[in-house]
Amino acid sequence: MEWSIDHEFLGQATNLRMVQTPSIGYDGIDIEACTDHGVIVCNVVTYSESVAQHTWALILNVSKHIAKADRVMRTGGWPDWPSNFFGIEIQGMTLGVIGLGDIGGRVALKGSLAFNMRVLAYDPFVYPARAQLYHAQLVDLEKLLRESDIISIHCPLTPRTWHLISAAQLTLLKPTAILVNTARGAVIDEKALIEALEKEQLFGAGLDVFEEEPLSPASPLRRLENVILTPHLAYATKKAVSNTWIGAVGNILRYIKGENPNWILNPTVLSKRE
Repeated sequence: MEWSIDHEFLGQATNLRMVQTPSIGYDGIDIEACTDHGVIVCNVVTYSESVAQHTWALILNVSKHIAKADRVMRTGGWPDWPSNFFGIEIQGMTLGVIGLGDIGGRVALKGSLAFNMRVLAYDPFVYPARAQLYHAQLVDLEKLLRESDIISIHCPLTPRTWHLISAAQLTLLKPTAILVNTARGAVIDEKALIEALEKEQLFGAGLDVFEEEPLSPASPLRRLENVILTPHLAYATKKAVSNTWIGAVGNILRYIKGENPNWILNPTVLSKRE
C-alpha cells in the first residue's frame, strides 16, 4: 500500500500532534508510523447507518434483479415469462459479515432482525461478547465464505486486508452467493472478481468501491449484468455528511481544549503521554 501520511511525511511535520480523517476508513494513513511519532489518529463513525442502509439496498437490488428489470422497462420491454429475472429469497439464509465494527454490526442486526438470517462474522479484533450483541457468530474466513449466502465487506483497508478476497477465496463461494463491498475496493482482487462474475461462479455482486476510483469507463464491470455499481456514495445522505464534518471538527476542538478526542485508532499514544 502507498501511504499519504508515513514516516517520511511525519519526519518533516515535526509539530504535528493529531491526524483527523473525516471518514471511517483510514487507508493512506500509516497508523504504526503515527504511533512511533506520537501522533494521535482519529476517524469518525457518524455515517455508519447510511452505509449500512446502502449495503442492504445493494443486497436487495442484486437478489431481486431490480436494476436489470428497470433497464428493460425503460427500453420498452416487458418479459413474457420472468425466468431471466428469478431472484433469491434471503429470508432465513446465512449472512457473512467481514469486519464487525459499527457498520458491520448494523448490517448484521438488520439481517438477523428483518430477515431472520443466521449471521457469521469474521473479525480477528472482535471478542465473542461483542459479536453476540449483533446476533453474530465469530468464525474463520474460510468457514464464512463457504457457508454464507450473502457476504458483506466492512473491514478497513490495511496491508493485512489488501486483496483479502482474491481468486482462491472466490472459489469457496456458493454459486448462488452474493458479494457486496461498501468498504474499500482493494479488499477484493477486482480482476479475480470480474473473472468470477464472467464465469458465473457466484449469483452476483454489489459494489460501491473499486480498486481505482473513478472506475475506468473501460472496466468490464460496467458491462456485466450480474453486478450492481454505485460510485462510492454509500455514506451520502445530507444527515450523514453533516454529522461527519461536525464530528471531525468537534474532535479537533476537543483535542485543542486538552480533552481526549473520540474514535482514537492508536490509543497507546495517549498512554505514552501520561
